Amino acid sequence: RGKRLVNWDPVLHTAVSDLEVISSEEEGSMWHMRYPLADGSGHIVVATTRPETMLCDAAVAVHPDDSRYQHLIGQMITLPLSGRQIPIIADTYVDPEFGTGCVKITPAHDFNDYQVWQRHKDTAALQVLPNNGLINIFTVDAKIITNPDSEILNVIPTAYRGLDRFDARQQIVADLEAAGLLESIKPHRLMVPRGDRTQSVIEPFLTDQWFVKAAPLAEPAIKAVENGDIRFVPENWANTYFDWMRNIQDWCISRQIWWGHRIPAWYDAQGNIYVARNEAEAREKYSLADDLALTQDNDVLDTWFSSALWPFSTLGWPEQTQELATFYPTNVLVTGFDIIFFWVAR
Repeated sequence: RGKRLVNWDPVLHTAVSDLEVISSEEEGSMWHMRYPLADGSGHIVVATTRPETMLCDAAVAVHPDDSRYQHLIGQMITLPLSGRQIPIIADTYVDPEFGTGCVKITPAHDFNDYQVWQRHKDTAALQVLPNNGLINIFTVDAKIITNPDSEILNVIPTAYRGLDRFDARQQIVADLEAAGLLESIKPHRLMVPRGDRTQSVIEPFLTDQWFVKAAPLAEPAIKAVENGDIRFVPENWANTYFDWMRNIQDWCISRQIWWGHRIPAWYDAQGNIYVARNEAEAREKYSLADDLALTQDNDVLDTWFSSALWPFSTLGWPEQTQELATFYPTNVLVTGFDIIFFWVAR
């Protein structure tokens, strides 16, 4: 279990897998914004397709070999509109030829930025930022937060609190222009990720989820196909399988929906987590008192996790039934190529 970025559908209010996100090219804009240097000596220009996320910027990154900005590495920037100070950092993720060569780093709302943040989070410049720079500004509805209990509410100007993300974008752009900090707006074609059910724009969202470390599990499954123990017909679909399995990431298996297998974890009032097959086993496994109140996790398992259990759930496992002995492992699986990732691999 961990707090990580996931694909979040703001209509369904749940994490969705990469395979449930459809990205298509759309017409958009690239906003070029002036970020003033904190010492008053000038500004740098940052380009973005999502100006609303500037509210949670943690840094501006430049390439360490970019001579235009080497003298600025380590200096501070005053973030427009909010007045927070953030550092200029060096990272090879930045492409000096793209945009202005300065990239705003928003780790709580961008997957690539999150990776940059992971490399720099222990530096002094980031450690002094709210929540170490990992600032989530959105609610589950993709609106700017208004929760007074949020530890980062005070970094968000009052004028933007409660706004839908796209309304906040319009207001922020207008305010930047009024402050003389909007350098330019240029047409830009970009890939927009949308949920395959709702068509809502998917938001990279920082939330607590459950994950399976998939890479060690993938290794014997890869070898089984390489060795010919499992064979794809037609053979070309093995390449599709390998492409997925050899680049597999941790699998987010929790979903915030109503129907499914409950996550087998229980919590006490202090938030301690107890994982077991049922509550009785959890109490025995962790030597918990009978009067300790436990609450089961409200999330359910990803439907493809549940579907991968199909041979067990239909053949009587864990009982050693005749059906299980006869049909598992199976000899032939006739299936569609579109669920090689979803189901066949798993």
